[in-house]
Amino acid sequence: MFRNAVRIGLLTLAVLFVANVGLTPSTDAAEASRLIKVVVDGKSISLSTALQLVKGRLLVPYSEVVAGLGGKVSWDQKTKTVKAVKGNITVAYTAGSSTAYINNEKRTLESAPVSLNNTTFVPLRFLAQSFGMWVRWDGNKKQVTISSTLTVQTKVGPLTLNKVPQRIVTLSSSDTEIVAALGGHIVGRATALGKVYPPEAASIPEVGSTHGINFETLAALKPDLVIGSPSLQPQAATIEKLGARMLLNSHNVFEEIKNSIRLYGEVLGKEEEAEKLIKGMDGRLKKVMQSPPLNKPKTLILYGAPGSFVVALPSSYPGNFLLLAGGNNVAADFPKMDTMPQYAEFSMERIVAADPDVIYLITHGDPVEVKASFKKELESNPAWKNLGAVKTSQFEVLPNDLFAANPGLRAPDAITYLNELLLQVKISK
Repeated sequence: MFRNAVRIGLLTLAVLFVANVGLTPSTDAAEASRLIKVVVDGKSISLSTALQLVKGRLLVPYSEVVAGLGGKVSWDQKTKTVKAVKGNITVAYTAGSSTAYINNEKRTLESAPVSLNNTTFVPLRFLAQSFGMWVRWDGNKKQVTISSTLTVQTKVGPLTLNKVPQRIVTLSSSDTEIVAALGGHIVGRATALGKVYPPEAASIPEVGSTHGINFETLAALKPDLVIGSPSLQPQAATIEKLGARMLLNSHNVFEEIKNSIRLYGEVLGKEEEAEKLIKGMDGRLKKVMQSPPLNKPKTLILYGAPGSFVVALPSSYPGNFLLLAGGNNVAADFPKMDTMPQYAEFSMERIVAADPDVIYLITHGDPVEVKASFKKELESNPAWKNLGAVKTSQFEVLPNDLFAANPGLRAPDAITYLNELLLQVKISK
């Protein structure tokens, strides 16, 4: 099974605490660590031994914290191994080793547990998340909060989870890529029409998409969380009967993609990782927006094939990317479709009136063949022939991997691609 990011970070409490109170990371940080509280589901854990600062990381006394989390501890003197059991989860550490096991599955730690004065200290975040719990640091209160439930807001309302998801199925390609980048364990993914991102996810079983789910495959994968479009709400009860929670979410524009990253980061207990991804996306977008076309080319984006075109509105991901790339969407005022509100029905009359400078086509077919067919359609149809874009041969087929489906994390790549195309457009007088 595909697992992205095997290395699991320790809770960097010392660094966060020092940053908030302005101490130097030495004796002061060690002293600060003694002031930190650990709260589990609203109850403070009473620790007879202070937290330990080891190589810039704070570790917690294993037996007391495990008990506070509702688990039981055993110690093997011969192997120097400590085990914690909670429900059907067993976590095993060895003092001095950076290898840990969750139900016999190997994990690698950034720093090994240590044994001091007959007490074993382990990383708190890894321990709590191994039990399916969420960990948060409050710098103002100098407090670590561990929760056994989490309620998040989705497109259809609040969703309460009782454990950090360990087996996730994604029903869109962009969700697959986002969850993988956050280190989520994906056991099933959307059926791909083209390239799979990230490439390592290609070996994950396909379970269908928003348009059709293979419930037999889904059941066999035993997911505890399925992420899908709000359009799947009528099927949510069926999916949850298989033992999985259903998270209904979607994202069309750039800001919504970032919101999804934050949402999945919260669900996975990977908020810091989510913010790093978002910061990288924002940085790349800012760079693109520093080089806008001098004249915003009047642009038409078509999705589909001759005879079945729809027109991308600004509220669609291609339309939003066009705006951010510096283009002017001629369909901005076209009426939206009832079934696909981010798109408008094809209207030759409106397109002729708008007279675009450039036309971009999104399709699932072979780009070379599609462009040749599209070119023939444009140049042979009298309705198309007098458009400025056709007269100057300014029409392109956009790459499938960036535009045929929402690219999610690769949105800055799509925006950059459009920006480079727009910079080459010649405006007809």
